[in-house]
Amino acid sequence: MKHPLISRNIFIYLLAWLLVALTHIGILHFHYDIGWLIAVVDSAVFNLLMAALGLSYWYVIQFVSPAQQGLTTSIVSIAVSLLISLSLIDYIAFVTISQLFSDDEVYMSLLSGTMAWRLMIGILYLLIIIMVYYLLKYNTDLNEREKRELEMKDLLKHSELEMLKFQINPHFIFNSLNSVSSLTITDPERARDMVIKLSDFLRSSLGKDAPESHNLKDELLQMNLYLDIEKIRFGDRLCIKNEVDSKCEHMTLPNMILQPLYENAIKYGVYEQLEDVNIQTKCSCDDGNLKISISNNYDSESVPLRGKGIGLRNVRNRLELIYGIPGLVTIQKERKRFTVILLIPQKN
Repeated sequence: MKHPLISRNIFIYLLAWLLVALTHIGILHFHYDIGWLIAVVDSAVFNLLMAALGLSYWYVIQFVSPAQQGLTTSIVSIAVSLLISLSLIDYIAFVTISQLFSDDEVYMSLLSGTMAWRLMIGILYLLIIIMVYYLLKYNTDLNEREKRELEMKDLLKHSELEMLKFQINPHFIFNSLNSVSSLTITDPERARDMVIKLSDFLRSSLGKDAPESHNLKDELLQMNLYLDIEKIRFGDRLCIKNEVDSKCEHMTLPNMILQPLYENAIKYGVYEQLEDVNIQTKCSCDDGNLKISISNNYDSESVPLRGKGIGLRNVRNRLELIYGIPGLVTIQKERKRFTVILLIPQKN
């Protein structure tokens, strides 16, 4: 950790010591009637040595920590170091000034008689400096801890989002490959087309370069690849209809957020009834937000398949993690129609 005072704060530190030095001069001259020259030299020697000692105490603080060594041990260590260092400083100052003004008996008497007071005042000054150092160190540690916690939360959020994004039902891939296998015998051209679409879809959704979010136009193009693959599997039973307001195409939304909804619509529409499945997508602008509605017909009296709700929970969790707003997913369940409505906030 860098010294907090050896930077732009050094001017504040020196200004504080300048005020102390001027007060020192004033007391010697006006209260004890000492000449200006002696008062200035006395103040300069003592306070310069004290200022230098105060700067050096930052490095002592780095090795004396109440959190690691205990409060009592830290207090004893600092008290001992203060007595030793200040005694040495006072001795050096006393010897230096004595050699300069040894002929002035009044001043020498004052100097000798005030050494104990100088030692106590020095301890007071250094205790203030040490307290400031501990406060700065605590504040820096607190900021670094908060920064690390934020980084950990961001990392956790990113990991959770990545996990949710890649929760594509593996059965989709297995079923697609089985369909490709069958088509290679009956219709090689359609098999080739399906392999290309499957490859494009997986590359755009699972590739390392896949963005966290993109605009509605790109999301629908990506979903069209997915739905084209499913249409090859289910043929005319699967009917897709889109109503998209062109004003919304530039609006952003999380990558692959619609895939679990289409997967649910196909799973509960195709597997739970014999009728054709009509999936309708409506996209509109709603008070500056993107509103997406995906609905499908279904048999409300059929027994739900195992695992129902995972896709919707995935979408709900992703939106709440990204935008920090609950309730962005609404479900409307009618007797023959199941609708999921997403409200995607637009970040400025």
